[in-house]
Amino acid sequence: MGQVEHLETRALMTIAAATPLPDVTVAAGAAAVPVDLGSHFNDPTATDNFAIFDTSLGTIPVLMTPSTTPKTVANFESYINKGAYSNSIVHRSVPGFVWQAGGFQLTTKPDVATTATDAPVQNEFGASNVRGTIAMAKLGSDPNSATSQFFFNESDANAANLDKQNGGFTVFGRVVGQSGLAVMDAIAAAPVPSPGPMASPLDSAPLLNYKAGTTVQPSNLVLIKSVTTADEGFSAVSDAPAVASASLQGNKLVVTPLAAGTAKITVVGYGSDGSAATETFRVTVSPGTQPSTTPIAVKPQAVAPVPGLSVTARGALPATAIAGQKARIQQTVGLTASSGAVSQRLQAELVLSSTTSGASSDSTIASKAANVRFKAGVPARMNLSAGRLDSALTAGTYRVLVSVTDPNGAKTTIDTGKTLTVQPPQAKPIRR
Repeated sequence: MGQVEHLETRALMTIAAATPLPDVTVAAGAAAVPVDLGSHFNDPTATDNFAIFDTSLGTIPVLMTPSTTPKTVANFESYINKGAYSNSIVHRSVPGFVWQAGGFQLTTKPDVATTATDAPVQNEFGASNVRGTIAMAKLGSDPNSATSQFFFNESDANAANLDKQNGGFTVFGRVVGQSGLAVMDAIAAAPVPSPGPMASPLDSAPLLNYKAGTTVQPSNLVLIKSVTTADEGFSAVSDAPAVASASLQGNKLVVTPLAAGTAKITVVGYGSDGSAATETFRVTVSPGTQPSTTPIAVKPQAVAPVPGLSVTARGALPATAIAGQKARIQQTVGLTASSGAVSQRLQAELVLSSTTSGASSDSTIASKAANVRFKAGVPARMNLSAGRLDSALTAGTYRVLVSVTDPNGAKTTIDTGKTLTVQPPQAKPIRR
């Protein structure tokens, strides 16, 4: 790895670069370089206003608007917490207009299942339906009929229609960052066969690498693999993608060295109040002969541990849950420190274990990373929720643990005193 050469730091309002992103020197064809961006940016007053879309074609960070569309955001987050957007199919795409998802999911069978919906949410139209916004889909005859489905808007020209039609479509967030918009556009550019090989309402679905006349395979579908909430969002762009590409996986930046040369990577961190901080670093790629099998770890500077960290957990848990099916598992993690005025980014995990202290065979069913600000005598909180258990989870009765890890890797694990019995997967009828 090369010497750190700090090129530029620019911080606005609340979010700031906590530690510089170091320059990287690597051989062409070597393993990708992972960088935990959450350790380099800090927003001590952040709240979970971001929805992070992990899709087949990359990551889309969306800054939601709970202050102006509280009912819509609460409705959307409820579906997130239930796992309703896990492997959600982009089932409709109209070039230059919108692409839509949230109504159908790819199952592990594999097959297509209709997403279960709650009661409709009241329309909260306000912000204009311009390019890069996300809005709720609804029935044509009822402005208050939105449930789980949503769409991303591809053009400012659509506002004249969408703002006036059916009481106006409720915009509840916008894509932040150049790389997020690029992923949104890549999904919009995915081919939509005509006529579509699948029956309505999937007949306008975009398909990847599909050959006309063949059966649609899971790999052909454009999927939203998951949607999670976060207190920060990121964008990352390389000025020489043929030399070193930059992609995002949640808050992890992945730099892939492709050919000899130099690339500048620009990373923008976005705070939950809409503020931004920018960091740039250089990637120097030398000619390579043998691909490296050892990833290059880019480590942030060490930070002081939280003094006297104490962890508690509360919340209702079901006695049983079925692997591969929906579950409602929620825990509120309480965090206190022996001294106040400390701000640090922590990773909290909800874990199923065969022991009371944790083991290598543990299964993590929910996780969250957030900047936690400690105040004297005031506990901080992080909410963990699991909307669905992995179908590969072994049946049995587990202890439910909570684990909290600081940026230095120090881990605090507690036993919640609760157990969860996991039942084996069960076949379910598919609804189309």
